[in-house]
Amino acid sequence: VVTRERYENELRTRQFRPNLEAPIVTLEPRPGLRASISYDDENWTFWSVPFTGSGQSLNLRSGSYLQLRITLESQSFDDFVRLDSLWIETAPLLAGDIVGEVALRADPRPARGFTEVALGRETDFVYDLKADFSQVDAPGFDVVRIRTGSRTRFGGLEMGAPLLPVEPARIVEEQDGLLIHLPARVTRADNPPLRLLFSTALFSFATTFTGEVVDSGREVLPQPVVGGDVGEALSSNSLRVLGASDAAPGVVQDLSFSTPVLTPNGDGVHDRLRIRYTLFRLPELVPVELAVYALDGRVVARIDAGRQDAGPREVEWDGRDESGALLPPGVYLLSIAPKAEFAAPARIRPLGIAY
Repeated sequence: VVTRERYENELRTRQFRPNLEAPIVTLEPRPGLRASISYDDENWTFWSVPFTGSGQSLNLRSGSYLQLRITLESQSFDDFVRLDSLWIETAPLLAGDIVGEVALRADPRPARGFTEVALGRETDFVYDLKADFSQVDAPGFDVVRIRTGSRTRFGGLEMGAPLLPVEPARIVEEQDGLLIHLPARVTRADNPPLRLLFSTALFSFATTFTGEVVDSGREVLPQPVVGGDVGEALSSNSLRVLGASDAAPGVVQDLSFSTPVLTPNGDGVHDRLRIRYTLFRLPELVPVELAVYALDGRVVARIDAGRQDAGPREVEWDGRDESGALLPPGVYLLSIAPKAEFAAPARIRPLGIAY
């Protein structure tokens, strides 16, 4: 530890040569000549990837301290940006380590050591969990959440040794995964192996099926599941699933409309157009825009779909342009494309408007 007084005020003798031919010059001792600062990579991990959206899990699995680098960006040169406050919340552990492992239900021990599935195809998975209470006196948990990134169908819950099917207390199929309320609390005294069965589809080349456990009886933070070796039944030792395809699919697939002819005349029939599509290969949220073209190539309307990631998506449109005016009757072309860093060809489909 270096004291502030020594850091700021310790005197040093400084020597330098003004040029190659001049003699060495010695300067009188003065404060403020400090050494360079090197990164402490023995006690600190490398910086994580940037987190740019609300609700993202940090997935920091080790260490007792947290170091933050905050970058603030404004929309224009004249904008003023300020960080008003920062709130970091911690909570006691629900268990020691909670280890998870995922694999295909049809191939629990893949020959190549990792789980691989076809993109866009609903697939059955098995997800094993094991809690360790040997090093901590923790209260346990009674809820498990699995995030797959897509709509997920619950297939079953097994507990015990040997594993036997049990009925969960409650199942919630969420937008991006499952919330499973266990029939009994997992504690140090009652710590059976857990197995979850579910099916979902992948839309990215690599997806981590993150998990967390929750204590529904207390208002505390959830505890994340860490990928690792749960047992011999599965051999992936990971929560990572890879998506495979013979040919890389287009970013936008399965573009469809709720009606081929939009009739926004206020009679309640086909007044709004539901636009459905599936996004592939997007590792993060990106802006998605839909454009409506006249047959002569002019852009007559734009639809901001917001920031979206991979998976099935749906947007509604009322047949109006940005100024709120209804487009005249006719045949139009609707195009959709994400604004990603890589080139993504747009998907185009014809649409009729009539009154």
